[in-house]
Amino acid sequence: MKAKKLLAILTAVTVILSLASCVEPQTGTGGTTNDPGKTTQADPSSLKGTTIRVYTHGGNRVLGEEKKDEKGNTYRDVENTAFLKYLAEDFTKETGINVELNVVTNEDELRPLFQVKDDSVDVFTCPNWSLEEWKAFCEPYCTVDEGVELYGEYARAMPAVDGIVYSIMPGRAYNQAVVYNEEVIKAAGYDKIPATLDEFNKMCEAIKANGVTPISMHRVENWPLATVQDFAGYVAGNANVFAECLKTENPFSETAPFGKTIKIYTQWKANGFFEPEVYTDFGVAMDSVAYGRAAMMLFGSWVVPQIQGRVPDGKDPAIIKFAPAPDFGAGRFVLAAPADNWAICKFSKNKDAARLFIEYIANDAQFIADSGFIANKKGVTPIVPDLYSIIDDLVASGDCKVLLQPANDANSLANQEVLTEAGLWADYKYVGLLFDSLDVTKPDDWSAYNKQVEVQNNAYKKYKEELGLEWVD
Repeated sequence: MKAKKLLAILTAVTVILSLASCVEPQTGTGGTTNDPGKTTQADPSSLKGTTIRVYTHGGNRVLGEEKKDEKGNTYRDVENTAFLKYLAEDFTKETGINVELNVVTNEDELRPLFQVKDDSVDVFTCPNWSLEEWKAFCEPYCTVDEGVELYGEYARAMPAVDGIVYSIMPGRAYNQAVVYNEEVIKAAGYDKIPATLDEFNKMCEAIKANGVTPISMHRVENWPLATVQDFAGYVAGNANVFAECLKTENPFSETAPFGKTIKIYTQWKANGFFEPEVYTDFGVAMDSVAYGRAAMMLFGSWVVPQIQGRVPDGKDPAIIKFAPAPDFGAGRFVLAAPADNWAICKFSKNKDAARLFIEYIANDAQFIADSGFIANKKGVTPIVPDLYSIIDDLVASGDCKVLLQPANDANSLANQEVLTEAGLWADYKYVGLLFDSLDVTKPDDWSAYNKQVEVQNNAYKKYKEELGLEWVD
């Protein structure tokens, strides 16, 4: 696959990346960026000897991908896959700024530090903050307009509040699609992921008949259900369906995009398409696809290299592929989104050095490609990972259309506020409560599910009215 080909496609779709000059993001010389539009770039030579502490949830890029040796034992492939470790070493050689890398599992490990304004974190990558937390815990990175100057319209989908971007995302990706084991679907009689929902369901039945789990979910946690939010865009052919919940008082009914999508997921559960026993952790869920015990996952491109790295010795990692979801009735789509959050802690004492490190990442197309993304900064020639080849070809042929991830505008924030007041926002409860209401021992009994739909619709309507929030054109 050629990088120019994909770049041309996304350019035509989103009408971006057409600016003539490269403008570097700027940083405050005094270690703050409270006025992102009126600051200057720090001199790297003045920061030599500084140590910055970087905390990342992408442990595979620090410790190496988990792989299996010929005896089935798990090991970390540091030499070939610890991309962030080697990038940090190169950064130190070039700037004299030391980088201490730390791996965290999720936001909960950092939140207590930020809540007491601890200055021990300089840079972090954990992406699942609320917008209020981004603003409270992160140093302003640039204005949205400055971000658009450098990253095109993708910048509007980065974490931003009141026109300020708090976490820069230097990559872009085709996101939320089907990550699958080619050998498994071929054994079921399929050479590719079917283009229609009906045929997709038939494929899952054939996979299940072979004694293999069709879809690996990892339901022990709620966050894997977040993919429903993007898949709802595919169901409607409209990436803005989350915010457009405000247009209805019944967003969880199956006549609405969100409700219809959750119902599809839950029907897959009723059909036995997900794992019969809950996986203990996400690594085990990925192993199930790598080893052919499950056929696929419904996730973004970031998971592809991780599963490829887990393919057992003697197997070609290229059996793990990435394709668009089927057509749910409105057409076949894939989401194009900014990728890889990098933020500067608001309480850091090394903000200038932290910013230099993030900009070093943004300028390294190879590191971004190795991470499963496409470099997106103006002036940086992108390297397109092979994992996008199937989607790229389908987009080029017109068989799949690109949806650009929408910005967090006033409508999306209002919808989030309604869901929060209704007790449905935190931990993706608006999906989880419905998905879990179906008893798999009684797959034909949807009474509890339908009751939960009514409960959630009533709660949404109540708090929407109490808050006085409506869709704003």
